[in-house]
Amino acid sequence: MKLHDLFAEMRTHYISDLPFVIYRKPGKDTLNLIKQTSNALYLSSNFSESGFIFSPFDDELQSIIFPLENCEFHKTTLEKLPNENKINKTAKFLPENDKQKEEHINLVEKGIAHIHQNGLRKVVLSRKQQVKITNIKSEETVIETLQKLLAKYPFAFVYCWYHPKIGLWIGATPESLFSLENKTFRTMALAGTQKYQENHKTIWNEKEKEEQAIVTEYLEKALEKIVPILMISKPTTSIAGNVVHLKTEIGGTINTRLCDVLCLIKKLHPTPAVCGLPKDDAKKFIKNYENYDREFYAGFLGEINFSEDFFNQEIKEINKSTKKNTDLYVNLRCMKIVEDIVSIYVGGGITIDSIPEEEWKETQYKAETLMQILL
Repeated sequence: MKLHDLFAEMRTHYISDLPFVIYRKPGKDTLNLIKQTSNALYLSSNFSESGFIFSPFDDELQSIIFPLENCEFHKTTLEKLPNENKINKTAKFLPENDKQKEEHINLVEKGIAHIHQNGLRKVVLSRKQQVKITNIKSEETVIETLQKLLAKYPFAFVYCWYHPKIGLWIGATPESLFSLENKTFRTMALAGTQKYQENHKTIWNEKEKEEQAIVTEYLEKALEKIVPILMISKPTTSIAGNVVHLKTEIGGTINTRLCDVLCLIKKLHPTPAVCGLPKDDAKKFIKNYENYDREFYAGFLGEINFSEDFFNQEIKEINKSTKKNTDLYVNLRCMKIVEDIVSIYVGGGITIDSIPEEEWKETQYKAETLMQILL
C-alpha cells in the first residue's frame, strides 16, 4: 500500500467516526494503521488481550484496547514527508501565558515544600497549555499535523489515536515504557531536561543528574528479582525535538515464570519519570494539587501481546502464534484536540534542588516541541 492510500484509509475511517490508530516506531520507516471495525469501546481487564492499548496516567482506571480480532491492519513504507509549517489558521493562546506561569510556579513551590516536609524524593508536576486553532480537527489538518511530526521527530514514537467515545490524541513521545520480545526485556530511564542547542555540548547540573538517577535506581530495584542479569548503560544525552534529556538504557532476559505483561506494567507504571518517588505519595500530591485531569497524558500506549505473525497473516490467524511481543511507550509530548481547542500537556520533575522559575522554563521548552508544529 502506498502512503497516500494509507492516509486515504485513515481519512475514510475518521470521517465515518470509527476508532483507529496510526503510528510509527522510533527510528523505523514503516507507518502502521490499525482500524477498529466498529465504534465499540473495549476495556482491557488484565492486559492479557492482543491489541493496541491506550492507558491513562491513573493506574486505578482501566485501559482502552483495540482488539486485533476486531480490527483491520495496513502498513506502508514512509516516503519523504513535508517539513514546512502550514497549519496555523489563526491561533490564540488560552488562557493568557502570565496566568499559566503564576499558577505553575505556585504549584512547584508547593511541591518543593512538600519534599522538605514529608520526605518525597521527587514529584513530577505538569500543566496543560491550550491553543485555539480553527479547523484543527478536520481530517486534512489532522493528517498534515501527523506528517509534520513524522518528518520532524524520526526517533520518537509518533501517533494519532482516535475513538469517537474518548477523543482525538496526537503525540511524538521520546520515552519507552518497556518492550518485551519473547523473554528479551528493554526499558529506559529518561529524566532531566535542557533546551537543545545545535553544536553545543550539554553540561548537566547536579539537580538534573539526581533527577535521572532517581528513575534509574527505581527501575533497577523494581526489576532485580525478575531480570536476573540487568544490563544498565551509562547516562547519555538524548535529543527529543527542541530539548535534550539524560537517558539510561536498561535491559536483560526476563524470568517469565515470575512476571508477565500485567506484572511489568504494575511495577513500572507510572514511573518516577512521570509521577515521582515514593510513587504513592507523589501520586497523591499530584491528584490533590495539579487541579486538572491528566487523562491519557503520562499514561502509556502501544502494541500489547502482538503475535509474531500478525503483520503477515490475516486477522483470523492471529491467535495461532504462541510467541507474543509487547512494545509500549509513555504518552509524553502529546496533545488532545476537542473542537478547535488543542490541549498540550507538559511537566517536569521537582526535587529538593528545583528552582520554580527554571521549572516553568522547562515546561515552555517542552511545549515548543508541539507548538512549532502548529504555529
